[in-house]
Amino acid sequence: MDSNRNADKLQRMVPNVEELEVSEPEYMVPQQPGNSPFGLSKRARVIVTAVLVVLAIVSAFPLATHFSSPETYSGVTQTLEGQKSTALGLVATATTASVAVSAIPDDVGTPIANQLADLSGKLAVVLAIIYLEKFLLTTFGLIAFRCFVPAGIALLCLWLWLRGRWSPSRVLFVWGVKLLVVALALATLVPVSAGLTQTITNQYQTSLAAEEASQEANETSETVYEDNTSQDTEENQNILEMLGSAISSGVDALASGAADAANAVGEQLNKLIDAVAVSIVTSCLVPLAVLLLYLWLIKLFTGADLTGYVSKAQGAAGSAVRGAGSVTRSAARRHRASTSN
Repeated sequence: MDSNRNADKLQRMVPNVEELEVSEPEYMVPQQPGNSPFGLSKRARVIVTAVLVVLAIVSAFPLATHFSSPETYSGVTQTLEGQKSTALGLVATATTASVAVSAIPDDVGTPIANQLADLSGKLAVVLAIIYLEKFLLTTFGLIAFRCFVPAGIALLCLWLWLRGRWSPSRVLFVWGVKLLVVALALATLVPVSAGLTQTITNQYQTSLAAEEASQEANETSETVYEDNTSQDTEENQNILEMLGSAISSGVDALASGAADAANAVGEQLNKLIDAVAVSIVTSCLVPLAVLLLYLWLIKLFTGADLTGYVSKAQGAAGSAVRGAGSVTRSAARRHRASTSN
């Protein structure tokens, strides 16, 4: 009896294992949103993909057609045409001056003729760069909006659907952004360069006009002063003194005629060299500086280093300048030989 009583007490104290029930926890750990990027549902991804596809189609056809038309860049084309006209005028002036100076007997003007021939060669390279800019103006717009933008959007769409399912999917996003950045750089490279060139040209023309106005004012004041001085002198001189003054003035004019001619030629050459320097800066150095800036921005945003191609382009441009200068010098030598015979 005692043993049965103790067993009943022990059973009441220790609950049966089968009677234990596991209750559900009051807090459930949140689950991951099904490997969808940024928590987007499938419907949201379909909508985003549809918007991207529409943007790619718009870029490949209407935008590419618009930005590949010359009428779109009427202002830029006008700037490039002005640069071309200036370069052609300078080439004609330098070539004519080189031929004229080389015709002086005893090869007195040969060094100057060679320098003018070098200027003609450099201006020929300037013309080539201007024509290249006109060609790339519409070509870059077409390539950017018909090739790079749709390709970048396609990579972004693939990343949108493969993120979380494919481990290297981040590469698709990176390359998509890189292609879009390169497309933006291509579409704006030549217009930005032409805009800076037009700004520099306007500043140069303003400074040149101010300098010419100041020089004309000084010449007018000097002429008025000389006329007043000569009138006072003539009033105080008799006939013999007036004849002596006229003879001495004639001798001085004959003596200084050669020096005046040399000074005039020197001034014209200085103006020519100044105009050539401005043309080289606006047509060559400014586009090169803009290109280097864009390459730095592309490297900053995408990590792609393209400076090696710029070095190759600089070497090719230098070779072209030397070749054009040698051709012009040989033409000048042939002209001197034909005129001497």
